[in-house]
Amino acid sequence: MSYVGRFAPSPTGALHLGTLTAAVTSYLHARQANGRWLVRIEDIDPPREVPGSADSILRSLEVLDLGWDGEVLYQNTHLDNYLARAQDLVIADAAYYCGCSRRQIRVQTGGTSYPGTCRHKRLPAGNNALRLRTDVGSIAFTDRLQGPIECDIGATDGDFVIVRRDGLPAYHLAVVLDDADQGITDIVRGADLLESTPLHICLQQRFGLSTPNYWHIPLITNAAGEKLSKRAGATAVDDTSPEQTAATVLELLGLDLPRDLKGAPPGALWQWAQGQWRIENLAEPPGSTSLNE
Repeated sequence: MSYVGRFAPSPTGALHLGTLTAAVTSYLHARQANGRWLVRIEDIDPPREVPGSADSILRSLEVLDLGWDGEVLYQNTHLDNYLARAQDLVIADAAYYCGCSRRQIRVQTGGTSYPGTCRHKRLPAGNNALRLRTDVGSIAFTDRLQGPIECDIGATDGDFVIVRRDGLPAYHLAVVLDDADQGITDIVRGADLLESTPLHICLQQRFGLSTPNYWHIPLITNAAGEKLSKRAGATAVDDTSPEQTAATVLELLGLDLPRDLKGAPPGALWQWAQGQWRIENLAEPPGSTSLNE
């Protein structure tokens, strides 16, 4: 199967260095495999979205010569598809409606996994969330960088939400369906999403979908050791100096630019990096990880 990768940011603000490094890692890995690299805007959480940020992110990618293949997919144009596929799970009795609020769950469990309070109530849709039944035991997979991973979803999450109470699809549902519909073979993303992967594999199994290869890369952190993010004060990528920005990203990926490439445009730097850099250099030491710990 031909390689198909993707970069899928949420439009919650301008592109910052941490997100850009993930994008470049994904881009280089796809190009080294002579594969396709797609861009998807995951805009299904209106309260968190910042107007104009989707256009800002795409503009930054263009300025940095990170050209994608095909058209950009916007998740908010596929809402009907997500909800229809979720109903297939209801019909198969693989999902059920739940009227519990987050506060009620915290009171019941102290913040641990959802205890299945509404499993047998047969509630209508209404203003209720839709949860996936997770009677699957442990999910085990091998991340290409983090190594063997095992997780008992029942212990960590319980039956998890796939359609929110406001009727919008949850991130887990939308991303799994889009990855399958777009033919994604390899997912390169930050290690902060590693804990979501067992949930995604559980959904893939429920829908009878294949599981892509996962590559969870180490996070870029600030001086305090915090993930570089907008919440942690990460500033937007400077579109006025793309050459310096591209050079900084490659340095973060462990590459030393030769003198003759100092100040070269981003496209030339990405072309050079394709012959020099390997994603395996970001791998964690060998070992097995349990996400239940």
